[in-house]
Amino acid sequence: AKLGGAETQLASLQSKLEKQLAQQKDAETKLDQNKVQLAAALKSNGQALDSLGNKIDKLLAEQGPGKIPSQYSGTLQWPMGGVVTQNFGCTGVLSEPPFGNCAHFHQGIDIAAPCLTPVHAAGDGVVIFVGYNPYDAPPRAWLVIIAHSTSMVTWYAHMTGKAPPGIRVGAKVVAGQLVGTENTTGHSSGCHLHWAVRVNGRVVSP
Repeated sequence: AKLGGAETQLASLQSKLEKQLAQQKDAETKLDQNKVQLAAALKSNGQALDSLGNKIDKLLAEQGPGKIPSQYSGTLQWPMGGVVTQNFGCTGVLSEPPFGNCAHFHQGIDIAAPCLTPVHAAGDGVVIFVGYNPYDAPPRAWLVIIAHSTSMVTWYAHMTGKAPPGIRVGAKVVAGQLVGTENTTGHSSGCHLHWAVRVNGRVVSP
C-alpha cells in the first residue's frame, strides 16, 4: 500500500514537472521570436549579473578572513534534485549574455523540479547576500549568495521572495541547510533554480 501511494505521488510530481517544463519551453520560444524583448532581456541579464558580481566581490573584500575562511576545505553538494534544463557554458538560449568567445553563455546550472521544491546550501559558509537583485530590471530575481571562503561563493537564484528562518546576511550555514524554495522570480520562464559558482571573481562550472 505504501509503495502504491509513493508511486502515485511520484507520477503526480512527474506530470507537474512535465507541464512546467513545457510552459518554460513555450515562454522561451515566444521570447526568441520577439527581437525587441530579446534584445532588452539580453542587455538586462548581462548588466545585472556583472553588477551584482562586482558588488559581491567588494563585500568579500570588506569582510576579510576574519569572518569568512580564507580557504574552503569541503566539497559542494547539489542544492536540490530535479532535471537539468540548461548546463554551464555556451548555449543556444538567446537571452543569455555573451561571455568570452560565446555569443550566449550560461553562467551556472539550471535545475527544474516542481515549484516550491526546497533548496539547500551546497556547503558550509556565511550568507553574504539575501534579497532581490538590485541591478535587475523589474521583475527582480530573489537570490541567496553564500561565501564558502574569501575566494569562492555560490549563488541560488529565482527563488521564492522570502528567506527561511536563519537565512540573513552574516549568518553561518551548514551544508544541506534550507536556504529557500525554487520559484520563478525575476526574468525566468518557469520554476527553476539557477545555481552558480564564482571563484576569485570568475564564474566556473559548479
